Amino acid sequence: MNAVAFEYGARATTDFLDAHRLSVRTPFQTSGWWRAWIREAAEAEGTIPVLVRITRTDRPTLVVGLQLHQDGSTTLLRPLSWPWADYHEVAEVGDGPFTGPGPDIGRLAEAIDACQREFGARLELSNLIADGPLLRAMSELGATLRPSETVFRLDLTDPDVVRRVSDRRDMRRKRRRIGRLGKLRLTCADTSAQLAARLPAFIELHTRQWGDRADAVAPFDGGVVDRTFEAVAAEPSSTARLHELWLDETPIAGWFGFWHDRTYYAYRAAYDLGHGRDSPGHLLTAAMVSELAVQGTNTFDLTRGAYAYKLELPCSRAPTMTASRERPCRA
Repeated sequence: MNAVAFEYGARATTDFLDAHRLSVRTPFQTSGWWRAWIREAAEAEGTIPVLVRITRTDRPTLVVGLQLHQDGSTTLLRPLSWPWADYHEVAEVGDGPFTGPGPDIGRLAEAIDACQREFGARLELSNLIADGPLLRAMSELGATLRPSETVFRLDLTDPDVVRRVSDRRDMRRKRRRIGRLGKLRLTCADTSAQLAARLPAFIELHTRQWGDRADAVAPFDGGVVDRTFEAVAAEPSSTARLHELWLDETPIAGWFGFWHDRTYYAYRAAYDLGHGRDSPGHLLTAAMVSELAVQGTNTFDLTRGAYAYKLELPCSRAPTMTASRERPCRA
């Protein structure tokens, strides 16, 4: 049986996600991430979630997450959880990693075209993985392709990269200096209960750093942003975790991120401005790189955004892509 079906609206999409486990390429397509975002953020973003299901008897069912919203007089289809997610890609129904034959790109393209015609919408899909199935399907549809954003990654399988991050001369100096004030230690909250206990302190730390800054991107607001992070952290399939660097009994820096398929995805960071001279955020990154490498993590993905601290690290760089397609005739 070959079929294309749509799940439309928050109720239908979350019911589908409640009933199915997904095999995904990044943590931004897990059932947990999508479900938490739909329940807490979709309405605030003024969007209607849509899941496109592509079923074939000889291959796993593909799922494309999209969101429908109005931009003035234009109806738009964007990736589900835009602009919160750093990567967008298709998912498959199933428990394990992607196996067997690859996605049917032609069928995927037909399904996206059918969805676009159903809603009479313009497609604007950003932050697509280069050479991924979703980008290849958009290319087959004749979409206009252009670079989206640059992502930065550290190769933790390279001992020289690990050493250059964790054992830099300035890091050793700052570690010694701040160590005179107390003992440094690294912790990781990686269960729903641990995250629930530690997330409020991280939110407070981030708010103290970013709350009054005009250049803050979606800062914690005591409302939808906080609730969405809390909902994501409560979802075991989201693979969320919170690393914290402590000085004695006080957290001085934190990374909220995800661990998926031997890759750590660094999503949101904060540090104590009172220790800014000693770069607690850099010290946290150095400690995490050392620990993650020992634990068998292959990649430390610093995700999108050409921030100064990323440019100082021995990162590789790769573009994500945007695919645009004008509105076709409505079916």
